[in-house]
Amino acid sequence: MLTFFDLVQEHDFRQFVVNRISSSTKKTYCFPTRFPKLCKYRTLSLYSIEDIINESFTLSSIGEFNDAFDGAIHQYGTDEERTRAAELKWQELEYHRVNAGLPESVLHHDQFVTPYKNYYKETSRLQLRELDYLGTYVGCLCEENTSTLMWAHYADSNKGMCIEYDFNQLPDDAKIRKMLFPVVYTDTPIYVSDLMNDTNHSIYDYSMDAAVLCSALNKANIWSYEREWRLMMVWTTLREKTRRFPILLHIQPSNIFLGYHFLKHFFYYDKVSSDERDQYKALFKSFLNLLSYLKEKAVPIAIMVPDVGSYRFKPLAISADELQVFMHEEFDEDSPKNMRYYYTVHDHLMDLLERTQEDNHA
Repeated sequence: MLTFFDLVQEHDFRQFVVNRISSSTKKTYCFPTRFPKLCKYRTLSLYSIEDIINESFTLSSIGEFNDAFDGAIHQYGTDEERTRAAELKWQELEYHRVNAGLPESVLHHDQFVTPYKNYYKETSRLQLRELDYLGTYVGCLCEENTSTLMWAHYADSNKGMCIEYDFNQLPDDAKIRKMLFPVVYTDTPIYVSDLMNDTNHSIYDYSMDAAVLCSALNKANIWSYEREWRLMMVWTTLREKTRRFPILLHIQPSNIFLGYHFLKHFFYYDKVSSDERDQYKALFKSFLNLLSYLKEKAVPIAIMVPDVGSYRFKPLAISADELQVFMHEEFDEDSPKNMRYYYTVHDHLMDLLERTQEDNHA
């Protein structure tokens, strides 16, 4: 029996899922072999910095996501659907009874159908979160780095960062290439009930796996602004379910974009506890390590600055060297020289960015 990891590498399985999504949504859908630059919005934290330096990528359990419908499998949602399913079971029982030449059952119609309707009601609740039970882990990526909503929602209110990856750097035969899928947005969920009921594999040998992938790649149209791609795996054999699951990417970022207010992470109030102060200082040191890594790997850095006159950000480039010098000038070891004046330090950074742009265009 093939695992999900094996299945997503198989052409026939991938084609079946593509066909199902296309026919259900009436949209042209495919799994590209070449990828656009894809961005991961993250908070600026010890964990996110470790991921970059270690060239790893953290997948999250789908049950942790902010959309209650994310990865939901929709079946038996209405009383009509539950009644129809229960009636089909009754007809199946009657068919076998008649063919076997047995007398009418002592079990009457309503005595059979009512418990089955309740069973399908419970089944509907379970299947709505089936992907979470199965151990579905997803890494969410976006096609653009300037989305004001993405910076607000997923990058700690512009205090985080956006990590850009070029997955085309991976060899053509790298298995991770076939774990990366574009999301399809619809007004109603993709139909997978027939696949969920295909216990005899009359539709497809891997109907359940196909239903899982279709559901995981389908989101409501209201989320379409995210332009999302998903790096996805299902681990049904995990001994203990975790909230997060890191995997090795074996590629470095193609760009790092820092949020407009990333410096706020290094300013804290005098009354914070010693433990909290230690956390701020640890993050500062980790950030300097990140700059050293980006310098060594020649990864470009930019800071996202509001484009005055519009509601979008523009990336202003800065070298790792320049940012390292700035941090050492404005901070005494791991604390700002003046904790009270965040915007003074922030203005110094904006001045530096403007000078850098002028020098680059000179």
